[in-house]
Amino acid sequence: MQSDGVVQVDHHQFSFGDPTVGTLDPLAHGTLIDVGDGAVSFYTGIAYGPVCVGVELLDRPPIDLAQEGWEVVEETTVSATQAMVVSAADGTVCTTIDPVPAGTYQVRAHARGRDTHFGLDVDEIVEDYLICLWPTTTRTTDALVRTLHKTDSAWSPQPQVDRPEPSREYVYVRDDSGKVITVPPQSREALAVRSVLHTFGGKPLTPALEAIYAARHVAGLDRDLIDRVEALDANRQRAFARWCVHRAWERAGLVRSPWFRQRLADMDAGQSAHPDFIASTNARNRLDTDPRIRLTLVSGLPASAELVQQYEAMQAYARSMYSEATPLESAIEALRHTAQTYGMDYPELFARARSDFFGDHNTQ
Repeated sequence: MQSDGVVQVDHHQFSFGDPTVGTLDPLAHGTLIDVGDGAVSFYTGIAYGPVCVGVELLDRPPIDLAQEGWEVVEETTVSATQAMVVSAADGTVCTTIDPVPAGTYQVRAHARGRDTHFGLDVDEIVEDYLICLWPTTTRTTDALVRTLHKTDSAWSPQPQVDRPEPSREYVYVRDDSGKVITVPPQSREALAVRSVLHTFGGKPLTPALEAIYAARHVAGLDRDLIDRVEALDANRQRAFARWCVHRAWERAGLVRSPWFRQRLADMDAGQSAHPDFIASTNARNRLDTDPRIRLTLVSGLPASAELVQQYEAMQAYARSMYSEATPLESAIEALRHTAQTYGMDYPELFARARSDFFGDHNTQ
């Protein structure tokens, strides 16, 4: 039989076990739970706020691993000499969850939602937990935490995906037939492309564009588009920056992560940049450890070297969301890094910008 309740999280934690024992010296660690002498501590995604917890006491081990709908499942053994309860870090017991009689149990812990508001203080429930347990004769001195299933990135101990290394031995250009090829960075072909790009579409940069370093990276690719972005009013320039960030994150697969999707929703709602992106490596570390997002290389823009696509997509957000950035700077920074997320397919992005944002439906 299962009983449920709401527990207040404090400093990313709540616990299940003997309420009189300490939880600072665990016997074994996982990415969802730690187990100690008489208690199991849970790692939450949110830093503070309510979570929903269910406890189900079974007579025997479940036949199947019920992982559907759960993002992480871990298992351990706990032994307690007093009835076990769910409690907050300050010791407040959740009275709507039935106590479990003292004894030794195999504990299977489930969680979902830990990536959506990681590190935040929330007022509404965004995370769910289920504790299934059944009697066992396993000694707690042999306790280990086994990860049975994991698709979230919260509290991952190390990167779960390989980090590809971009090469600086070549850059990308198109040959006479339009095919994308690689050539040495200082080759005649690469130098010729750079020479054309540095004309910025055949006319000098305006003073406003001249003041934005990123404009030098994109003005030569499509000066007409850049001029149209400059001509927008401030609100539309901000909207264009947001449009670019959406395209970058879709292209790079960042939207596979609930945590990154929430950042887009926050951005669209007018919230300031998440602190994990500004002067911080936290967002990149989160990206590196998210098993749903694979880091991939993308060709550089014309006469440029390849890049890690997902890092460029993150930069589209970070560089355009600085509080000091002007609306035009936000728009140009977002466009630059989104174009770099597309690589040599950037014409596809520019055509979509004309269609989706400027209403041009006959772009070739």
